[in-house]
Amino acid sequence: MIVGDGMADRPLKELNYRTPLEAAKSKSMSQLASIGVSGLLDPIAPGVVPESDVANLSLLGYDPSNVYTGRGPLEAVGACIQLQEGDVAFRCNFATVDGDLKVVDERAGKVYEGLDELTESLQALQLVPRYGIEFLFKRTLGFRGVLVLRGQNLSPSLFALTPKLGNKADMVKPMDDSIQAKETADGLRSFIRASHEILKEHPVNRKRKAEGKPPANIVIPWGGGRQPNLQPLCEKYKLKAACVAAVSLIKGICKLSGMTVMDVPEATGDIDTDTTAKARAALRALQDHDLIFLHVEGPDEASHSGNILGKISIIEKIDSMIGLILERVDPKQTWISLLADHTTSTRLRRHTSDPAPIVIAGANVIRDGLTEYCERSASRGGLGRIRGRDLMPMVLDFLGKGKLEVVESS
Repeated sequence: MIVGDGMADRPLKELNYRTPLEAAKSKSMSQLASIGVSGLLDPIAPGVVPESDVANLSLLGYDPSNVYTGRGPLEAVGACIQLQEGDVAFRCNFATVDGDLKVVDERAGKVYEGLDELTESLQALQLVPRYGIEFLFKRTLGFRGVLVLRGQNLSPSLFALTPKLGNKADMVKPMDDSIQAKETADGLRSFIRASHEILKEHPVNRKRKAEGKPPANIVIPWGGGRQPNLQPLCEKYKLKAACVAAVSLIKGICKLSGMTVMDVPEATGDIDTDTTAKARAALRALQDHDLIFLHVEGPDEASHSGNILGKISIIEKIDSMIGLILERVDPKQTWISLLADHTTSTRLRRHTSDPAPIVIAGANVIRDGLTEYCERSASRGGLGRIRGRDLMPMVLDFLGKGKLEVVESS
């Protein structure tokens, strides 16, 4: 299962009203389309704008409404943090704020130099309990990080949303009237303000400002929750599964679902990622696993940055990755599904509810005659329009592992 995160898009004027998938040179994707059956996929349901966490949970056959507790714990597990009972974990951004703590850059310019030093400077803060809370902070990839709150009687019922331009960085509120939620919110605000005090005049940020780069002068946590309980895929589907991914979010989902997570040092989670190294890791894993979940984050990163040419370039790198895989596997023995987990508009720089193209290729697939993998072509495909949670049952049926549902008549 090859997932180009946010790879689907809307037509762009700059591309003569083609999408990046249509504009990219994608010989291997077209080859998959020509030997497979295509369609459109709604990660959750038509009209629902999904985040990557719920979209990828759905692709693996989980119902997010039953298992999703927040992005933070998924990021924490993916970052190899052992969560304890009662911990509340948050995803974090290094960001840029003004003197009033209003966000002026949600990602601190995506300038990564010096972020390890800034992370080190925050460690002393993590050892000082405030409000009876211990703070554990770890940088993951790029501007991202993970914060874990550890203490007695913590509450995940907090209003702490994704950083947004113009919003106050410490805009954290309890979502209920409990003393636990109030004290947890106070503790989280304390961390945010303390991170700004430590980082605002850090030598790394003085150097960044002198070079005309936005300072990474605060850490903003969001998407908090407790660790979810996912039924392992080996129990759910009787499959031994492995994951090849760079970002902690996807690694966390896959770890919690019982997958083997392959280590690919060359994977960066951005458009400069080494897709050849990811293909080789997937092929190694295929030797002793039934299902490989191969995830590439780069298209989503390019979309959120409004980088049209960057999005085309990472799509073409994914195409080369697919080409390498097709050289090494027999389509009569291996089923390959290629899809985007959701649509990310490069013009709007955000996710949208548009369905994403999907193709499934392998033995016994009734080919629909399409010869191109893209949004427009997939709308004519034999799969029609499916939901994310439909994918695993369909793949299992192709593998001869589908479940027979018996409906008794009254």
